[in-house]
Amino acid sequence: MENTIILGAGLAGLSTAFHLQENYQIFERESEVGGVARSVEVDGFTFDYTGHLLHMRDDYTKSLVARLLPDAFESHERRAFIYSKETYTEYPFQANTYGLPKDVIKDCIAGFVETLGSSNGKGNGNGNHHDKFSSFEDWALKTFGKGIADHFMLPYNQKLWRVPLREIASDWVSWSVPRPTLEEILNGALGIANRAFGYNPSFLYPKRGGICQLPGAFVPHIKNLQLNKTVVEIDPVKQIVRFEDGGVQYFDSVVSTIPLPNLLRAIPNLPEDVRRAGESLRYISVYDVNLGIRRPQVSDKHWVYFPEPDFVFYRAGFPMNYAPKTVPEGCSSMYVEVSHLPVEKMPHDRVIDEVIAGLTRCGILRSDDEILVRSLIDIRCAYVIHDRNRQDALDVIHPYLERNRIHSIGRYGNWEYSSMESAILYGRDIAEKLREAEIQ
Repeated sequence: MENTIILGAGLAGLSTAFHLQENYQIFERESEVGGVARSVEVDGFTFDYTGHLLHMRDDYTKSLVARLLPDAFESHERRAFIYSKETYTEYPFQANTYGLPKDVIKDCIAGFVETLGSSNGKGNGNGNHHDKFSSFEDWALKTFGKGIADHFMLPYNQKLWRVPLREIASDWVSWSVPRPTLEEILNGALGIANRAFGYNPSFLYPKRGGICQLPGAFVPHIKNLQLNKTVVEIDPVKQIVRFEDGGVQYFDSVVSTIPLPNLLRAIPNLPEDVRRAGESLRYISVYDVNLGIRRPQVSDKHWVYFPEPDFVFYRAGFPMNYAPKTVPEGCSSMYVEVSHLPVEKMPHDRVIDEVIAGLTRCGILRSDDEILVRSLIDIRCAYVIHDRNRQDALDVIHPYLERNRIHSIGRYGNWEYSSMESAILYGRDIAEKLREAEIQ
């Protein structure tokens, strides 16, 4: 019987173990499961590692989650907004410019109309309007026009990704950034309601306990789970995994869900082209600032995007509005996200102070608010940067790993922008692949 070593007990790793059922061992470096889909409780407030809302489109995951956590989730219709020009507009920006200054609305409509005269602007409104070789900046300009690009798409994404947008590819946006029709652009400018846009018009969230309920639901169904186990070496020749505590495990195959650069650094004697490809992979880190406020209903929204450089944060969310049991009675909670490159460091107290100052300037917080909790989690590898070298690097890395029976999956194993649902499906699919290989 073959032995599979699973590295990482986030959703992808837990799903792999759940679907394999036997002949595996799963190792996690932290003292708890969940990866970035974890939650923390501070003085009666429950916070996730930033916003983690469950969007499901696949019938299998819908059925699986309902079976693992019956009646644990509540469905919500999205209340997401953008704050710019000192006003709130509904998300997505491109279909909801009503309320902005008239010259901004004019810029947005005129720019979009110009895109209709080019082949890049034609399409059915589903967002699939990009050349895979184009940069995100070019894609935004050609898809939405200069007005929408300048007033939201470019400043927001520059703040989030923190690298020149000409260096970022456009291959990750087709499923997540919707393109409206001209009629919808005009409706949105006039305040006429449009259809719900995007992949997340509704979402599920646990009624209590935070998003950690989801990875936690897999744990009773898996075995051979070891926590506090940090990998230091994976030897594909000897088929050995070595751990920081001196432990050694032999394997027939490895399923890795840890960040791809970390995985490659653990493999000795990498071929030079694989090593160089691994070193080219880039990501951003996120300061996740969590606030607990002694005042109910500081906002009626689920989350808000902040594209303007006046605010250090790019997004703020309000868990109490979709999970009232995550806050003490009479209180509000917030998560606020500030991205930074891994080499950039800022004192945590300063980050929190700047976040609070920005929230006060835009009117979400009051100067006399009593802030009961102010904490910060630095999520080191938060989002993969889909730069224009990424796919070429993966075309070198993944075949090498597969030849050595190392399967790198999930958001950080595939090195991609993907969802919690995708992580669960990756685990199912690799388990099926491994079982089929064993039968053959």
